[in-house]
Amino acid sequence: MVGQKASGRHRALSRWQLPAFTRLPDPDPCPLSADQDVCNLLVHGDDDTVAVAGLAEKRLSLIDLGAGSATTPIDGEVESVAMAGRLLAVTGTEVKIVDWLTGESVWHPDQPDRHEPDSPTPLITLHPSGKSFAIGGWGNAVVELYSLSAGEVTASLAGSSPRLRWLGFSPDGRYLLAITPKTGAVTVWRTGETDPHLPEVFGSMDYTAAAFHPDGEHCAMGMWSGYLGLHRLSDGVEVETKEAHSSGLNALGFTPDGKTLFTGGDDGKLLAWQVLD
Repeated sequence: MVGQKASGRHRALSRWQLPAFTRLPDPDPCPLSADQDVCNLLVHGDDDTVAVAGLAEKRLSLIDLGAGSATTPIDGEVESVAMAGRLLAVTGTEVKIVDWLTGESVWHPDQPDRHEPDSPTPLITLHPSGKSFAIGGWGNAVVELYSLSAGEVTASLAGSSPRLRWLGFSPDGRYLLAITPKTGAVTVWRTGETDPHLPEVFGSMDYTAAAFHPDGEHCAMGMWSGYLGLHRLSDGVEVETKEAHSSGLNALGFTPDGKTLFTGGDDGKLLAWQVLD
């Protein structure tokens, strides 16, 4: 699925079937303000479901990629979304985790007013196991790990930024990575450790986006300059680097087999790269 600015007869969202890039019917109805909004948030779930929200109207829609139908499980505006199985974590008007199939609330902060209107918007990411999650960007320099069943903090990870641009677990849950807005600093933590992993390597600046390879051992990172780097997380080695785009690289995604990496940049291009040959 590709988000695109709607104009004329073109819809705000379109569906494509890989690897042949076969065009599928557009989602109906289109969830982005009657085709007038721009896709600002798109997160793929574990099955054929994606979460989508627009830039102007930050209302979340879940789209069934097979059927092309859309539902709206969350009231209010959303700033970030994470999905793992039936779990849907959102921040924005509210900060909470819900079962998106039933609408049942699974977790919310003990202090719902913790996120004041002018305070930083936190980010939540769900562990692939669905048993825990991480939350950061509240305004303090830590990322907190929570047990989902107990709803309690199990660890506080040092070295984070008070504000976050991106936060995510590797597919196998071994690593957690955060990107800081403005400076683009990257912080990586390894499971069981509370201090940053290889800060002399991953403390670099100017990164805008990241995507974990399905093997959980490699991570692609994009920069403001348009450069793309593929890092091995265990030792920090940059195994591949490319001048991918002529301006900011702000979207990354691997195919499920890990053989192809898609990159999107401010130059308006969507590119496909063969990686780890």
